Amino acid sequence: MLRLLTAAALAGALVVPASAAADSIVYIDQGNVWSAKGDGSHKVQLTEGGGWHSPTQADDGTVAAVQGGGPISVMARDGRPLRTITTTYQKSSNAGQFTPRPIELSFSPDGSKLAYVYTGYFCNVVATCGVVTSTFYTRADVTTATPVDVYGNQFDVAHPEWITNERTLVFGGHGSQVSIDDLGPGDYSHQAWMTPNADQGDGELSRDNKKLATTFFYGKDTLIAFFAVSGDPKTQTPPAQPQLACQTSAGDEQHADPSWSPDSRSVAFQSAKGIEIVSFSSVVAGTCDVAGERILTATGSEPDWGQADPPAARYAPLTGTTPTPTPTPTPPGSTPNPAPPANPGKPTLTISTAKATRAVLRKGLTIKVSVPATGKVTAKLVDGKKTVATAKATARTPGALTLRLSKTKSRAKRLTLAVTAGGVTVNRKLTIR
Repeated sequence: MLRLLTAAALAGALVVPASAAADSIVYIDQGNVWSAKGDGSHKVQLTEGGGWHSPTQADDGTVAAVQGGGPISVMARDGRPLRTITTTYQKSSNAGQFTPRPIELSFSPDGSKLAYVYTGYFCNVVATCGVVTSTFYTRADVTTATPVDVYGNQFDVAHPEWITNERTLVFGGHGSQVSIDDLGPGDYSHQAWMTPNADQGDGELSRDNKKLATTFFYGKDTLIAFFAVSGDPKTQTPPAQPQLACQTSAGDEQHADPSWSPDSRSVAFQSAKGIEIVSFSSVVAGTCDVAGERILTATGSEPDWGQADPPAARYAPLTGTTPTPTPTPTPPGSTPNPAPPANPGKPTLTISTAKATRAVLRKGLTIKVSVPATGKVTAKLVDGKKTVATAKATARTPGALTLRLSKTKSRAKRLTLAVTAGGVTVNRKLTIR
């Protein structure tokens, strides 16, 4: 049974004092990359121009992020541009071809490698239309991404986070929600670790390898869950099943991107309040003792906590100092197949269940959409002129987004699913079994 996040050992929540240890959180605020101490002090803007997403940092403070569709920009911890890494077209699990728009970056601890994700919407004759993802890896000291045959194409998983410099956690995929991937050639080489009865979208293992934080459920019901870890995630495949300790007390459609502090005592995550930080006295199977809670910034998102301090200041005035993205390359002699939807402003969607059944509708239909830009996304099920179920979410980055519609007892045999994003609505007819 899931337990609520409580402060059982304390009479009330305490504000944790600033630590003398080196640390920083890189994050997105108002469309740019920032760096700040974990206690919220000394905030430094690293980029300009807006449209930045997917920030990550190595242990030495080297930062990587993406502006718009790419390429990947690698910079010193003070924002000084080091290089850009152009990623290339790659195949998807259903015979499509990903356009090179990297998201969800993750630096290996030693800064030698970067993990990144592609997402896309594909249709072909033999496969169901749908949003698919893949995780890729590249050396971080290159200007063109490492060929996929070096580290493999991890189909249908996303949100990579590093356990060691050669092993990652990945999320999603058929029959598993949390998996372990050891770098090396070969596709689908990740091994299942956790297979819970609800979706775990993304998460991170603490530095001491004793705690795991993940998102749990969909849409407005999304929680941040905390697990006690036993065994050795660095070497075992898989380690023992993590045991639930606690979870946030309320769902929030903006819950995402949990990231542990270097000392493994605190976790930062995105929420409707901005970037929240929760500190623990202990996290063990069945319970958590909370030592304090605070807001890093009310307007931030996508936190990534590292063990290098923020810079004293940005390396130069803002104007004209951040890398300029280059146009997306066209693969030689071909056009991406299948082609993207004709209207690039339309969100594309797929139903995550094999069939839209009445049983599914009673629990709340889950769908995935792919949106071309950030902003509000809404969905509704309509029976004639009557709306029978709704959902809404906020896309923090372009690409895949999951929504869970409200429960409905509708007995209609046919319903219309309408998704609206960026002022454009896409409709799909559903036959209810």
